[in-house]
Amino acid sequence: MDRKRAIVLALFAASLGFLYKDVLTKLVHDWGADPNYSHGFLVVPLAGWVVWRQRVRLAAIPVRSSAAGLLVISFSLLTLAAGTMGAELFLTRVALLGTLAGTVLFVWGREHLRATGFAFLLLALAIPIPAIIFNQIAFPLQLLASRFGELAISTCQIPVLREGNVITLATTSLEVAEACSGIRSLVSLLTLAIVWGYLTESPMWLRWTLAVSSVPIAIFANGTRVAGTGIAAHFIGPAAAEGFFHTFSGWLVFVVAGVLLLLVYRLATWLGPAAPTRPDGNGARVARVDRALVQPEHRAPLNRRMLVTCGCLMITAAALGTLTRSEATAPRKPLSTLPLSVGQWQGVEGPALDEKTRAVLAVDEYISRRYKAPGQPWVSLYVGYYRSQRQGQTMHSPLNCLPGSGWEPVERGRVLVPAPAGGGAQPGSAEVNRLIIQKGLDRQLVLYWYQAHGRIVASEYWGKIYTVVDAVRLNRSDGSLVRVIVPISAQDASVEQAAERAALGFITEILPALSKHLGG
Repeated sequence: MDRKRAIVLALFAASLGFLYKDVLTKLVHDWGADPNYSHGFLVVPLAGWVVWRQRVRLAAIPVRSSAAGLLVISFSLLTLAAGTMGAELFLTRVALLGTLAGTVLFVWGREHLRATGFAFLLLALAIPIPAIIFNQIAFPLQLLASRFGELAISTCQIPVLREGNVITLATTSLEVAEACSGIRSLVSLLTLAIVWGYLTESPMWLRWTLAVSSVPIAIFANGTRVAGTGIAAHFIGPAAAEGFFHTFSGWLVFVVAGVLLLLVYRLATWLGPAAPTRPDGNGARVARVDRALVQPEHRAPLNRRMLVTCGCLMITAAALGTLTRSEATAPRKPLSTLPLSVGQWQGVEGPALDEKTRAVLAVDEYISRRYKAPGQPWVSLYVGYYRSQRQGQTMHSPLNCLPGSGWEPVERGRVLVPAPAGGGAQPGSAEVNRLIIQKGLDRQLVLYWYQAHGRIVASEYWGKIYTVVDAVRLNRSDGSLVRVIVPISAQDASVEQAAERAALGFITEILPALSKHLGG
């Protein structure tokens, strides 16, 4: 490689690192802090090895730079800006991948991008999926693992009671936490299956078979782990569900899942069609390994395109440094000053959140209260306020949190509540989520929504979209989760309707006052 080319590549690496330094720092931190994505430390060097393994093939591909790559780079940088201002880490990380792919396309061309496609796929597996999607996957898997464990434990004639994802035995209670849901094994096993298919140079149908089979294998393996933990806790004691035994069972289950994946591979190769002979993945049919990466006549245009890319990166870095220097704030009253007396409703302070729960919620300010009006049931109010969501803090949907306490949603829907004009589908109304949850014989009505900048939103996905839009438009990413709970004394339609009327009546009284405390 000539000196000029080395300088240009070093400048590109420095520009990319400077622009994405915060994204990379947070990503590496998440790999270390979140065991669900600890495989990122292995995936990134593996992706680099895949590209190195293809070096001879890449050297043999003619350079046909594509202007479409500049469009991909531009779109990725806009995505980075939206993700940075809108507090969506996933967008910023996808933007990094898009910038790299766009650079390959812009500088070298489509064939080079196609040849390095598998390396980009591996890098994509190292990006944590958004929390709102992750939770939608993890919590159903927790419930599935809980049901599997309950069935297996009861089959062994052991008394067991399950409430949501909490399994109660005679000697202890087991909570099927996120780590035991199967999501961790699912992500790691899927990565293993994809890498396995690549290293064995399997045909495409076999690679898909391995990838798809990793899903039921991970679910079965973790259900077996939950069942085994419960059985061991019954015969040995609660210590079998804690410490070394719990950690070791996780590793053992993953080894078992790997063996099952190997059996699927062997069975598929035995039953499937014979794979055709393929050339060596290193490009053995290319005679010379030490040929130049590109012909001399192509070096000057490549250097110019690389410098154009560097210019785009540095301009974006300067613009983001100006736009995100400080986040705007709106005048608002502290939540603690929300009146305890609202209309006919009189409130009392509820129990404070424990440190573990507050750390998980990552909430900046919250209130937890109970209100009572004459002739009405008790109404519980929780409001969690986030001053900024740019550092990865995100609001947790009650659909994800309630099952962790043993409450199972048995009915889901939407209902209109009186609200300031513009908050919903009709003037003076807004649509919020409505749940009926059950724990044993106890039932509750839950109404919840997301509120920010004078807007009430039921959908968690639309809430995130509005966060990005408002961050760009208003330079604000603050927001709140509001939850109202009313107990249902009997499983009767009229009782549910009475509980809903009480909840709606309370919301009608509290919303005007609450909006002043949420920075509307």
